[in-house]
Amino acid sequence: MNRWGMRPGAEQGFSLIEVMAVVAIMALATAIAIPSYQAWYAKSKLKSSLLELNSNMNMARTVAKNRNTTITVTVALSNGRVRATFTTTANTSAACLADSKTCAIETQVMPIEVTAVGGTTTFQFNSLGLRVGGGTANQALQLMDRTGLTYEIQVTPAGRIRWCTTSPCP
Repeated sequence: MNRWGMRPGAEQGFSLIEVMAVVAIMALATAIAIPSYQAWYAKSKLKSSLLELNSNMNMARTVAKNRNTTITVTVALSNGRVRATFTTTANTSAACLADSKTCAIETQVMPIEVTAVGGTTTFQFNSLGLRVGGGTANQALQLMDRTGLTYEIQVTPAGRIRWCTTSPCP
């Protein structure tokens, strides 16, 4: 016997049954992990899109003040993708989609994981940075993914913008 407890000349290695057991365990672990990963990935894409839109809306408000004009933010489903356009009074959302050089800020095209938009989808910021229209209540925009997860952006009459991971925002 050698130091591993084997007779000299004995076969060493794994049996086919041992290899198949390991493969089966790995397949089961993968089957359990993939749906969780896909849900996490879709959620992270939705959140990153919401944060980018929040940032772009704040930039639109600042641009409106700096240029002494009104900026319109329109979020809509176009050609199967959710898009946000940022236009001045001199152009339209359709013109902005056709030629991005006419936009006040570059059009934001959201990833395919963002499948729907709801609530108020058009906001205007005047030269003072205030929201135009919509009365004295906060206006809300919702972004949704294919699983129904919904995140929200709220715009106050004073033009302040905040986001939350629940809809409606608390």
